[in-house]
Amino acid sequence: MAIKSKARHDLTLRSIKREIAAGRDMACWLDKAYSHLDNGLLTEEDIAEVEALAQAYYDALDAEDSKEEATDDTETVS
Repeated sequence: MAIKSKARHDLTLRSIKREIAAGRDMACWLDKAYSHLDNGLLTEEDIAEVEALAQAYYDALDAEDSKEEATDDTETVS
């Protein structure tokens, strides 16, 4: 069972959000966030923040992939 303290909550959430925003090992950090939700350290609102960061990261990757595909398509047409 997690020790419930404001300081631990804030530090945990801050570190998870930082790692996800940096794009480091997304699956691991999302898993940790959900584990902390299960043990009561994080709340649904915290998870919503983490998921929004993860979604933004993946949206940026998708946009980059789409841009590269468009560039590749125009190079082969010429």
